[in-house]
Amino acid sequence: MKKPLIVAALVLGAQFVHSQSAQVKLPDLFGDHAIVQRSRATAVWGRAAPGETVTVALGGVSATARAADDGWWLARLDTSKLGDGPFDLTARGASGAVTSTDILVGEVWLAAGQSNMEFTMKGGFGPIMDYKARAAACAGRPIRMFKLARRSEPAPIKGDAKGTWRVVSPETLGSVTAVGYTFIDTLQRNLGGAAGVVDISWSGTRCWAWMPRERIDAVPELKAERLRQEELIAKGEGKQVRKPVIRCWNNQFFPVSQMSCRGVIWYQGCCDSGLRDARHVYPKWMSYMVQEWRREMKRPDIPFLYCQLAGWGPAEKRPDADPSRAGLREGQRRAQKIIPHSAMAVILDNSEYEIHGRFKGPAGDRLAALALNRVYGRKDVVCASPDYAAAEFRADGADIRFAIDGSPLKAGPIRTSFTWNVHSNNLIRLERRSSPASELEGFTIRDGAGAWHWADAKITGPDTVRVWAAGAKNPTAVRYNWGCQGFGNLYNAAGLPASCFTTED
Repeated sequence: MKKPLIVAALVLGAQFVHSQSAQVKLPDLFGDHAIVQRSRATAVWGRAAPGETVTVALGGVSATARAADDGWWLARLDTSKLGDGPFDLTARGASGAVTSTDILVGEVWLAAGQSNMEFTMKGGFGPIMDYKARAAACAGRPIRMFKLARRSEPAPIKGDAKGTWRVVSPETLGSVTAVGYTFIDTLQRNLGGAAGVVDISWSGTRCWAWMPRERIDAVPELKAERLRQEELIAKGEGKQVRKPVIRCWNNQFFPVSQMSCRGVIWYQGCCDSGLRDARHVYPKWMSYMVQEWRREMKRPDIPFLYCQLAGWGPAEKRPDADPSRAGLREGQRRAQKIIPHSAMAVILDNSEYEIHGRFKGPAGDRLAALALNRVYGRKDVVCASPDYAAAEFRADGADIRFAIDGSPLKAGPIRTSFTWNVHSNNLIRLERRSSPASELEGFTIRDGAGAWHWADAKITGPDTVRVWAAGAKNPTAVRYNWGCQGFGNLYNAAGLPASCFTTED
């Protein structure tokens, strides 16, 4: 080839590459079969040539945006009056256009956390307990589920949210997040219309790993934890340090942080359950994390609904047992009191010996009840579990008062066994700790000398419980469901279990 032709070919090749890179693009988050939040300012973003004007259209509404110097653009559509769809979503500029099909408009929630959120409806851990019923009822429902792809980039990924949308059907249901699906399933049944979940969970992740590096290092205790964990990673030690910050904040949350959604559901804490003094430390860490998410999303009041840890492991044999996971659950209970617009679903009554229990339906259903009541204003839906409020100690016992949110206390059946794990239905027996005459199980009481006793208890009013034990004179503290497993039977009239708690501190 002659030199002028070579030069011309190179120029044409360069122009072709430039035109390809400048072509208007949408991330997978807005690909075929997606669902977008119905709102007056629904965010849609993508790439184009720097400075290029892009027009985005969906269902007869449109908006324009100008690509920044890095090529990213963001438009906001008023989808508040659109129906469910399906619609085409088109982004068009001078360099080209891209269209996604079968787009729904409805309610969108962001799901995050670790393995118990990532646990699928029918995955490697085994199908959830009510899988067959959920699968039989999912066909034709306007529900979409998105799973964000895992990546390990060293810097925050601005908006390139890669992943896969699934139209829910009996054929696809098995591969989606179980807590996320049972949540949105229950929500959609009550609200009607289209609904979906964007799942960014990653198993084995610590709470602090979902924060930006600069925030971690601004808190001395978090920086020390980061350095300790990274030292273990460098040595190849530790089973719960495989997910450094870059895989959580940078790669999981940040790519979708501009997304319009109604709220967040969260299930995490297993990998933080070994924390010393978790009942004080974890709520601080969790509040820092929520602050950072809300700051980045520019949504200071976005609802944050989360699960308290389910039970796993053996039943406690001693009344003075103080496992760290009980402290972690207490930290989660306290977190909702310091994080505005947050609420916790109690699921300790649904557990197996294995950490990845199959009782995901109650977790999703209880999160949905919180959303219906607190976010969508359905005050007819009881959503709050009884929660410890105050204690009055007497020489021979204690009176415990609960916040009951209008649903009086009730004694449920006393639990006598639990299943072993997801692959075996072998039963593990639970021995009674209280006396046969006790109405309630699961309480312990500390006497004036500092010794803990298994306690008897009974409901004495719509929001009060009397606790005592033979030999426990001048008591100073009471605990409930304080162990690895949940064995207490205190509920409200709506069937929601009381949270574990301690009156200490």
